[in-house]
Amino acid sequence: MVELSTTTAEGLEVTVRLPDTHEWVRESLERACAAEARRQLDAAPAPDPAYSVPRTAELLDLHPETLRDYMRLPETHQRRLHYLPGESSRGDRVLLSQIHDWQRRNRTDAPPVAPAPPRPKRGRPSRFAQQ
Repeated sequence: MVELSTTTAEGLEVTVRLPDTHEWVRESLERACAAEARRQLDAAPAPDPAYSVPRTAELLDLHPETLRDYMRLPETHQRRLHYLPGESSRGDRVLLSQIHDWQRRNRTDAPPVAPAPPRPKRGRPSRFAQQ
């Protein structure tokens, strides 16, 4: 017997048992499961990461103060970079979608910014981490 298992988006686990002699059934079920998984991933919303001002300036190859000048422009100005205000200027964040929109509006020659990989954690490792 062959057992095929999958978990749906709602968390329901489905298991099907088939005799070994029916290879075509197993292959068609695997294809159907893979197609459904692809469909669900394509339909899921894409993440929109938020970056700090220094990190955004680094991604756009600008000085952080130049970037802040773009953030201070009037709301209706074409070159204004929209951002999410924090409790202080250190907490201001710029969404990746806003960076792409700013690049498109200003027709920059730079290629569109790709999401940056996560940075390694700094500091000492936790003494509670499993080894």
